Amino acid sequence: MIVEREGRPGVEKPVIPFKSGTFPMNAPIPPETLLANAVALHRTGRLVEAEPLYRTLLERQPGHPDALHLLGVLRSQAGDPAEGASLITDAIARRGNVATYHSNLALALKALGRFAEAEAALRSGFALAPGAGPLVALGGLRRASGRHAEALAAYRTAQIIDPADGAAQEGIAHTTAELDAAGCATGDPKPSDTTLTAYRRAFRLCPAASFTAFNLALTLQKAGDSGAAIPTFQAAAALDPSAPAVLSGLGLSLLSARQADRASTLLARVIRLRPDDAQDRFHLAEAAQAAGEAGRAATAYRDTAALQPTNYTAWENAALLDAREDNGSALAAHARGMMAAARAEHLFWKAPVYIAMHVANDRIGAGRPDAAKQALDHFCQAAAIENRELLPWIDFLRGSLLLRKPGSEEAGRAVLKALVPALPFLRHVTFGDEFDALCRSVPLAELADYRTGFQSEPAVDGVGPLLFAACDNRYLKLFAAPLLLTVDAFCGVGQRMHIHVADPGPDIAEVVAGLRALLRRCRLTVSTERTPPDLDPASRRTLYTCLRLMRAPDVLDLHGRPPLVMIDIDALLPIDPRRLVEAMAPDEEAMLIHRPDSLDCLYNTISNGLIVLRPTASTREVLERTATALLHWMRQRNMAYFLDQIALIQGFADVERRRGPVKILPIEELSRRLGVSDVFLPFFDEKHRAGFTDQLSALTTRIHEETLTDNRSEEERRAALTGLVRRLQAAVLSR
Repeated sequence: MIVEREGRPGVEKPVIPFKSGTFPMNAPIPPETLLANAVALHRTGRLVEAEPLYRTLLERQPGHPDALHLLGVLRSQAGDPAEGASLITDAIARRGNVATYHSNLALALKALGRFAEAEAALRSGFALAPGAGPLVALGGLRRASGRHAEALAAYRTAQIIDPADGAAQEGIAHTTAELDAAGCATGDPKPSDTTLTAYRRAFRLCPAASFTAFNLALTLQKAGDSGAAIPTFQAAAALDPSAPAVLSGLGLSLLSARQADRASTLLARVIRLRPDDAQDRFHLAEAAQAAGEAGRAATAYRDTAALQPTNYTAWENAALLDAREDNGSALAAHARGMMAAARAEHLFWKAPVYIAMHVANDRIGAGRPDAAKQALDHFCQAAAIENRELLPWIDFLRGSLLLRKPGSEEAGRAVLKALVPALPFLRHVTFGDEFDALCRSVPLAELADYRTGFQSEPAVDGVGPLLFAACDNRYLKLFAAPLLLTVDAFCGVGQRMHIHVADPGPDIAEVVAGLRALLRRCRLTVSTERTPPDLDPASRRTLYTCLRLMRAPDVLDLHGRPPLVMIDIDALLPIDPRRLVEAMAPDEEAMLIHRPDSLDCLYNTISNGLIVLRPTASTREVLERTATALLHWMRQRNMAYFLDQIALIQGFADVERRRGPVKILPIEELSRRLGVSDVFLPFFDEKHRAGFTDQLSALTTRIHEETLTDNRSEEERRAALTGLVRRLQAAVLSR
């Protein structure tokens, strides 16, 4: 965080002699002595003691201008700028020719957000006493109101009046840094050369001020220049050896420069100065871990979690380090704290399960399945004590671990079978040839009957892969526009997009026409179907998640079996779909999230948020077998969450058993090949929170504006969209 220069004194410093003569014990203190005493206390920050002296003086001399002004300044400093502004306004009414009165009124009005009035007050002060000071204050006011270009003009005028004014140069530096941030969609820009130059000039003007050195060092650090940041931080530390922010910045620069030992020592000193700061603890943990101090790092991560129970990474890293060090007692205690944090909603409710799985997978990967079992036992005991809701999930991981142990497969299946009442999706998990038998149990006539429910517009000519999403009527209206706008902004001319809509509303034609009106490059086709009317609400929601897989064979047949890109309707795809296919090697038939080695692989080997399939015999059969299995469960009215993923996982496994391996490109590798991290932007679970619909509507407008900006690079537009989605999530989560 940039450190602001302390403002020019908000309290006038009148030279009032402090009369030391003796007075009779009961004689009133003279007014000038009352004022001098109040000012002396005020200057040293003793506001509670100064205030009654100002008020006593005003009781004796109502309307005393200096007392009104200074009491107004004090009240503003004490957190009541409304009273402060009122008192200073009274002082100005009685003595309007004192420039400082107007400047301090501007500060109070600025604190109230009354920027226009504050600027008028500064202009009045400047008219009475022209100089750099009021212009610097004017620049700060304009910065606060978001008028950065006008702020720069004020600071530069102040600099012309007084080229040696360090405050004006700092203002220029802060403003250019804020302009950098405003022009960067991710919110984490690298400083521009202009900003770096401005901070260097500020430091040259005020080399004895620790905050100017700190601000320059921090800017160099953000620019990735640790080599230059370290000596500058050291200069700031020499000027103010006990400033935690300066020492923390130096420690982080040392860490970036791979001097972890020095960073760890320095950041431990920061902890002693600022013991209650969770971020300091986290930084110490990172440095200690980099330095190979596993015990110290684990302790610091645990301390971070205690201070900031919402910090998922701190919980996770502490658990991983405890498990790697075979520190079972620490892991057990930490797991209990984690379970309690999730129960108190400091963490996502299922976060301890994800962390337990990560710890166990880490130990399995290290060739220590025994350690994985011990870790899961600790999590199981913690759940039994602190959060019984999560106990079935931990037991699921333990059952999955048994499936991997030779000779324990039957025991693992027994564990999973016993968990079905608590985790209904487990009833859909098949082993061996069970999936094949399930698919063969669906009569061909039943499959043919189901396919007649697919009602579609004719296919259109186009290029590239077919982009395909499915949804119900509500999600069509919520999410289709942002998805289509994003694809349309990045795709080539003629890109085909197909949306399958379950249970469409009577205004479906109007909605689709509105969506088509947004498109410049994409060619949209829409299909519909009616789902069984007797489904309970939970089963209907599950069916909606399955329909993309159930209708993929029909959609492919309609469009001539092109390469297929399947995507969640409630996501964005800020990349040309053709690039996804082109990045795949000739023998790679599918691209998707693929986690076959994870303990949750029975339902989460594949997450079907984004899937790319080449039109091969194997992938076609995967889709057909998956659709058949889903139809079976729908006709049985036996559906549970994760059914779509489970069926697809089993569809791939079934085809591989009978045809041989299907070559899969993991999505993480795709990102590396493309050099793009954000090829898929989901909206996560925020859509279920209050206020999401309004926020999404505003976001859709912003996306439309952003995608129409053709003069920006693909990377800039992708970063902008990523920033928009992240801000939407943050805004809804903060409600």
